[in-house]
Amino acid sequence: MPYFVCDKPGASETVEYYTLVGLPGNPQAPLDPTGEYGFKYDLSDLPMGQYSLMVSACNTWTCSLAVPFNFTVPGKPSTPTSLRIEF
Repeated sequence: MPYFVCDKPGASETVEYYTLVGLPGNPQAPLDPTGEYGFKYDLSDLPMGQYSLMVSACNTWTCSLAVPFNFTVPGKPSTPTSLRIEF
């Protein structure tokens, strides 16, 4: 499964969630409950296409400057053709 992740914030940072502007619905990503990442967002249901995101770390008071991130979800592989049994 493809995941979009970022490094976990430093101990002195007060990050509560992240904004992922550019994905369908412009979701908020909560802090990763395992503590391994800042966030870990599942991308497996995204439709194929190109995405240009702006990601910010946020707390109760404000959000950081947005950081750009671009990626492409490739199309599905083509259907197998010319299937046969050979002897």
